[in-house]
Amino acid sequence: MVKASVIWLNFNSMGFIDIVLRSLESFLNLDFDDYELIVVDNASTDGSFERIRRFVEEHRPSGVRVKVIRNERNLGYAGGMNVGWEARDPDSKYVAFANNDLIPTQESLTKLIEHMEGDEKVGAVSGLIYYGDGKTIYAAGWAVDDMLTSISVCGGHGLSDCLTADKMHFVTYADGSYMVIRVNAIRAAGFDGKPFIDETFLYADDALLGIRLWNFGYSSYYVPIKAGIHYASLTTKGTGFIKYYPIRAKFIMYAMVRTTHDDIVPIYYTRIKWSSWLLCKAGLNQYCTMYRATIDGWKLGLGFRSKYGVLELSKAPHIRVPNHVIITHAFFPIRSTFLRNRFIVHSDLVFDV
Repeated sequence: MVKASVIWLNFNSMGFIDIVLRSLESFLNLDFDDYELIVVDNASTDGSFERIRRFVEEHRPSGVRVKVIRNERNLGYAGGMNVGWEARDPDSKYVAFANNDLIPTQESLTKLIEHMEGDEKVGAVSGLIYYGDGKTIYAAGWAVDDMLTSISVCGGHGLSDCLTADKMHFVTYADGSYMVIRVNAIRAAGFDGKPFIDETFLYADDALLGIRLWNFGYSSYYVPIKAGIHYASLTTKGTGFIKYYPIRAKFIMYAMVRTTHDDIVPIYYTRIKWSSWLLCKAGLNQYCTMYRATIDGWKLGLGFRSKYGVLELSKAPHIRVPNHVIITHAFFPIRSTFLRNRFIVHSDLVFDV
């Protein structure tokens, strides 16, 4: 019998506790024969941990094993999930990672694992995830382009626009809000035997894992099943994290992942660093955050590159960007949202030949 562990992460969620408890109840009642639920709390201070622990005690089905862990400090997504990883049942063949604002379908874990069972080289999968309205697609897996911009496959559109949604298809990386990974793949290709690099904290974590899996001969796939709905970014809204960490994550990626345009990346880094510094000195405080995130991300990425080696985007499916767009983006201040908000389907992802 296949065993699985589900790691469910929480941080200061009283502001949307109704969604959190719906998520928790759904993960406690998955249609799967042998799994454990590991609840990890990142040192919440708003009472949500106590509410969640009480809910688990009152609603845990007799057939589901539950572990509850409270960290002494906030370790972010990467560190929190790694804590859950270390606490997993040693016999688990698969581990699912889930956000506290993700409500899964009851059969999702079974169906995701069924698609992994036939191929030992499938390292990670995620399914079709909708926004809270249940109609708009949040992600059908994720793609990364030549400028290391992450793009949600079919994101922001309805199912009728996502013509590849009915077929299993490779993606750059599985969706970290709810994905299943193969334990043996992490043992072979993980970061010090773990799925994530603790120091990334937020963002870049699932992308780096996906690219690393491809670099080590494993794959990441989108599976054509409705996996759940995601009330995205509820934890990070209002914390200030969303202003700093996405930029830092981007420059971690720039320093760590090599693309066909690798010679242009230092130019882009230099432009962003000094332009944000000048605007910060001019009194525009949001650019002080950008400057600090750029410097911190580049430094961290170089350290990770030294420790774990270079990751080659060419070994993963990705989105190609025309040279003139790359050059324009490197030398001129066009907003990265121009690249991020493109509509793509699975067939747009390619490998470098």
